[in-house]
Amino acid sequence: MTRPLARTVSAVAGAVLLLGACDPGAADAPGAARPTPLFSEPASRQVGLALRHTRETGGADLRQTVTFTSEKGDAVQNLTGRLDFAGSRGEAAHTWRIAPGFPEEARRTILGTLPGRGTGDASGRYAVDTRTIHYRAASAGYWLRYEGDVEPFPGTDSIDHLRGTASPIGGTLLEVLGGVRPAEARELAGGGRSYRADFPLAEALELFPYDLRQEFVPAPLNAGAPGAPVPVAVEVDREGRITRASADLTSLLDKGRDGALTGVTGLRAELALSGFGAPEPPLDTVPGGRVLAGASAVVTLYGARPGDCLDFNTGMRHRRLVVRVPCAGPHDGAIVEQHSLPGTFPGTEEAAERARRACAAAGERGAGGTPWRTWSTEEEWTEHGEGRATCYTVSRAAATPPVRTASASS
Repeated sequence: MTRPLARTVSAVAGAVLLLGACDPGAADAPGAARPTPLFSEPASRQVGLALRHTRETGGADLRQTVTFTSEKGDAVQNLTGRLDFAGSRGEAAHTWRIAPGFPEEARRTILGTLPGRGTGDASGRYAVDTRTIHYRAASAGYWLRYEGDVEPFPGTDSIDHLRGTASPIGGTLLEVLGGVRPAEARELAGGGRSYRADFPLAEALELFPYDLRQEFVPAPLNAGAPGAPVPVAVEVDREGRITRASADLTSLLDKGRDGALTGVTGLRAELALSGFGAPEPPLDTVPGGRVLAGASAVVTLYGARPGDCLDFNTGMRHRRLVVRVPCAGPHDGAIVEQHSLPGTFPGTEEAAERARRACAAAGERGAGGTPWRTWSTEEEWTEHGEGRATCYTVSRAAATPPVRTASASS
């Protein structure tokens, strides 16, 4: 997927080079520190130049929080990681903390609905470079390796949201800082600068996974209609490195319709960078531990077969995708039976009823878990000329089926 931000960052970074020395006309007191050269540039360029200079340091430690606010509590994602700008790779871990009173449908949407459990894991790890994404769910004892462009369904940004354009790790405010439009700048104690600025709403959408973007305001139709500006505050230290950024993303919330995020009243992101320089120790290209190739291990529920044992968290946040794993080890569930459902797609209610009848006795034949079922989507039904009912068991206590794609067989 081509991201509009990539073009913005390239244009800003290529337009202006940092000056090698301060203005020769400025007289400095003996022994005084010279000002950072980028601060002599027009204010409208300084944040973009600071992003470039931050990348030129070689690497940085990353911390970011994203907060969805509701009247009954918040959902907060904490992201920590290391960035190797020079090597175009990074590693990160994320954890969600969600208040008990946070709206249930919003919680399920934020974490991602999977094929055989209520939501995706509230924590996970990933390692990213220019061609490969390694993802490890908290519930998994292995990494999944995705190479190149990963689109199991046409037009779906399945896992590429974990890869950035302005930095190796995606979904951070670094992705939007190359195109900000500073409106106000002031000097900080110690010689740095702070900026109040904004960036186009269209770029804010790129901070989130593909499925979650569908719950926000509609994306602008073209670059000439970028949507409402999103306010952002940026801090740059005296060396010209970005150290902090915060953005009020509330304008992404679609207040004009009832959706999965109804009840969410605010959205904010806060970023901090530190530890500039080449990462020590260097980041590994391949993380340690067991690695499964996503190209062969990850399949659709339609493509799984009776006897397959499955994990439900692929990192791609899609309810139709599963990981095939050995039955000898721990797993979320197993396929017991599959049944053809001939004819054209009869509608969701009738498809569900036909799947219920087809899987009625599967629970008695399945061992080691609670029986559940799912059925082909209209798209799958049309593509294959018939539907398929998949009868499976859920073997982990934490793996509970989603409301819309599975129901008890009894």
